[in-house]
Amino acid sequence: MSNVASSNDHRFYLPTALAAHREKQFAVAIAAVALVVFIAIVPFARVPLARMPAFIPSYEAALFFVDLITAIFLFDQFVRLRFSGILVLASGYLFDALIIVPHALSFPGAFSTTGLLGAKEQTTAWLYVFWHGGFPLFVIIYALLRHSGAAGMPPYSLARVTSTIVAAIIGVATLAFALTLLATWGHDFLPVVMQGSDYSLLVKKGISPAVWALTLLAMVALWNREWRALDLWLILVMWIWLFDIALSAVIGSARFDLGFYAGRLFGLVAASFLLVTLVVEMAQMHARALGAAAIAERRVAELGRMPRRLPDKDVQPLRGETTESFIHRQNLARYRSLLESETLDEAQRLSIERLLSEEEKKDNPEHRTIDRGNS
Repeated sequence: MSNVASSNDHRFYLPTALAAHREKQFAVAIAAVALVVFIAIVPFARVPLARMPAFIPSYEAALFFVDLITAIFLFDQFVRLRFSGILVLASGYLFDALIIVPHALSFPGAFSTTGLLGAKEQTTAWLYVFWHGGFPLFVIIYALLRHSGAAGMPPYSLARVTSTIVAAIIGVATLAFALTLLATWGHDFLPVVMQGSDYSLLVKKGISPAVWALTLLAMVALWNREWRALDLWLILVMWIWLFDIALSAVIGSARFDLGFYAGRLFGLVAASFLLVTLVVEMAQMHARALGAAAIAERRVAELGRMPRRLPDKDVQPLRGETTESFIHRQNLARYRSLLESETLDEAQRLSIERLLSEEEKKDNPEHRTIDRGNS
């Protein structure tokens, strides 16, 4: 397991970092392009196209891995930040990945004429409803919990992290399994929404409009005056997800029409946004780690050139103090002690003064590292 992030590191993580102005502009541009493409497709959404049953296994295999990898990244963020909202969001992406599997297996013509898993006429349509209606619920819960850490609620302790993640995985897997059983063995208890390849009953019975409205509600729940980077990209995900549902299940009315294909491509694009931003975040953190290592090596080399026998001031750890803060105070005392020596040459004195100046810059409210939440 990764170590929990210090309070100073929180600004580098998507769930806690404020969205930059450039990120907002980029997100708005993507949202505008998606809207233009959606409007252009709408008049032709019901135009029938060639039947390509292999499209579903290919598309959903890609979507499965995108959602699964995103869930793994988010679980790692939970390990580092210990915020319950992130755990819920990671579980939502895991739910997406798991529910995709029976949907693909049960799709008529993909792996067998009627679909696997004992699928019946309504099975795949209802799995689609559970899939596209379930994810927005996870996002809404995440939105309600996202401030739990900052609001003073106790974060997860190290001892609870592993068991909590395991419990979440088991719970999500159980939910996906139960919904699959409902759509297969409990098929006859569900309302009829498919007639051959026509699923216009989803609209007439208000089911797909309700799923669309739930997605819109999730987007509204994420809205905030000060957007975190994760919230910004989730809003964009839900925005494009709206077009997915609209083309696939509201405006479109049959399998293999233009809306059927276009909606699913919108869904794949939406699912990829968060994964891409998480990968970029990890690359940036790696670059910062390399930079910090280079600075540390330079400091060690400079200190190695200092006189070895100089009086050090005794620095004792304070109650509730983090390791980072203690090392910071030790460095201050060490550098000041070195400067009191009369055996330093000019180059050594300049090096120590520079190091001392760098440490003293940390003595402001933004750099204090006493983290009472984890003490």
